[in-house]
Amino acid sequence: MAADRQIERVKGRATVATVRRGTGSEHTGVVLETSTGEQLILVRLGSNPFDDPATRELAGRTLEVEGYRLGKELRYVSARDVG
Repeated sequence: MAADRQIERVKGRATVATVRRGTGSEHTGVVLETSTGEQLILVRLGSNPFDDPATRELAGRTLEVEGYRLGKELRYVSARDVG
């Protein structure tokens, strides 16, 4: 991560969806949908971006996630269930 990036805190509902549709990187991943309708692909910092069991376990939960935004991706360092 670049030293100038700021950590963000984002709340939303985690769901499973097809991400990066139409590319060579298309796969099923976990997406955080915010109250404004924004969808961010969740990738745990340092994990496999295509298949991470810890990230899959977040699906179906309402979360507060802390991480670094990179376009439509949120590389998170922590996620907590806020029910």
